Amino acid sequence: LMQFMDGNRIDLSFHPLEAIPRLIQDSLSIVLLDKDGCIPTLPPASESSYLPRPPTAKQFADCCNEFWWLNPYVAKALWRSEIPHAKYILDTPLRGQLMKILTWHFGVLTSFSLPPGKMGKRFPEVLDAALWSALLRTYSDAQPENVWAALLKMDTIFRQTAHSVANHFNYPYPTAEDEKVSNFVQHIHSLC
Repeated sequence: LMQFMDGNRIDLSFHPLEAIPRLIQDSLSIVLLDKDGCIPTLPPASESSYLPRPPTAKQFADCCNEFWWLNPYVAKALWRSEIPHAKYILDTPLRGQLMKILTWHFGVLTSFSLPPGKMGKRFPEVLDAALWSALLRTYSDAQPENVWAALLKMDTIFRQTAHSVANHFNYPYPTAEDEKVSNFVQHIHSLC
């Protein structure tokens, strides 16, 4: 690892020759030096490896299922005052499903021709301002009422965005599951 004073950074790795086919699959690969001619000629670097891919019906259904399955874990942890557990579920597996559906939505809006960037850094360029603002409100501190607000905001964003993706691909949205889980979460919230 090398960090230069001008801000440039280089991460060098050494790999056996057998790893070359796997390593050059990244569309941003550039050969700087190949004295022995071991690496085939690569196409010009592009972001094609980082473009979102349309979901299959199963991938979409699995994402929805996982999002609504994890939701009560956050609510129950909040009810039990298990803030670290609630934050972990909210910010790691649940957010992962939210980012997946948002990436597909981003893909639909861009005809899957623009990479969303790491953790959606290009979302503000494409998503409408209200959706982007709502997403930012899902990043909470550890105050229980703020975690609740983040959870409920995530639910709203997921529901709206998943409906949009489902309509685009003509996939069914699990409305009954959403309603049952949402009612359960609201019930737990009323107990706090």
